Amino acid sequence: MIRKLWIGGMVLALSLVSVAVAAAEQATPRQFDLPIKVLYNARQVVFPDALPKIENNRVLVPIRFVAETLGAEVDYANKLVTIRQEGKVIELPIGSNVTKVNGQPITLDTKAVVEKGRTYVPLRFVSEALGQTVEWDSLSRYVWIGHKNVPTLEEVTEKVDIEPYLHYFTGKRAASVLENGDYNSPDFLKPLTTARIIKETDWPLVIAGTPIARVDRVVIDGKEYFRTVSTQKGLFGLSFYLLQTGQPLKPRGENTSMREYVSEWRAFYNPVINSFDEIDFGIKDYKNVKLKDAEYIGVLSRSDSVILMENYFK
Repeated sequence: MIRKLWIGGMVLALSLVSVAVAAAEQATPRQFDLPIKVLYNARQVVFPDALPKIENNRVLVPIRFVAETLGAEVDYANKLVTIRQEGKVIELPIGSNVTKVNGQPITLDTKAVVEKGRTYVPLRFVSEALGQTVEWDSLSRYVWIGHKNVPTLEEVTEKVDIEPYLHYFTGKRAASVLENGDYNSPDFLKPLTTARIIKETDWPLVIAGTPIARVDRVVIDGKEYFRTVSTQKGLFGLSFYLLQTGQPLKPRGENTSMREYVSEWRAFYNPVINSFDEIDFGIKDYKNVKLKDAEYIGVLSRSDSVILMENYFK
């Protein structure tokens, strides 16, 4: 019980750097022009040279995705895309809404196109025609294809020595972050000696038992926020901290009044600017803090290691 109270107190202390009031359900979540992500079996598909696009509210993907990810055979000749897999044949004429599946014509509300030398095909139609399940997640702007068994942080990342990162951990809030906060662990309160580094393409992940779809930077009324999509159901959402050489560790808790709900998923908002920087650290120009200046972003959660995100918001 003492351990649980201690952890509750630490989380509360970090969460107090945000407005902590009752969350109100948002009937219409805020809309942001975030990059569309395509997931295959709960892992991000990386498009190195041509990103997915939307036309007529439909997601189109480069044709090589079909071959490299879905494992189909693809031919392109005379403005006709032909996809073959396990006895199925899909014919997509470039620029036409009429396609064929095993010789049977089907009229679509979108079409295959060529743009800047890249051939794009309608993602949902092709995937479902090849027997894949497809789901559009409007909150995360994810297209989920295949299963949704999200892997854990421990399955995706490797432990690395914490030593090269220790110089970032200064200021009155740093000591507790570097201690093992898992009260179920035999190493509870002992110093953490390893770190796990999260890249942007690692999302979604399960951290401490909670699925987290993605973490993004958004701007609302001219102010920067972390926006996290998760199934977290606790009083406080995920807490972060900013790490920058020569600066104290700056905690960033959630503004719970901004929380949004869509089915089992929620969107959480953590302000980047916080007046507690002046109270805690005497930083008079705290309003000038910019997310792009952080070198790493810490994630406050139970783990066998310090959890750090590469700052992909620069």
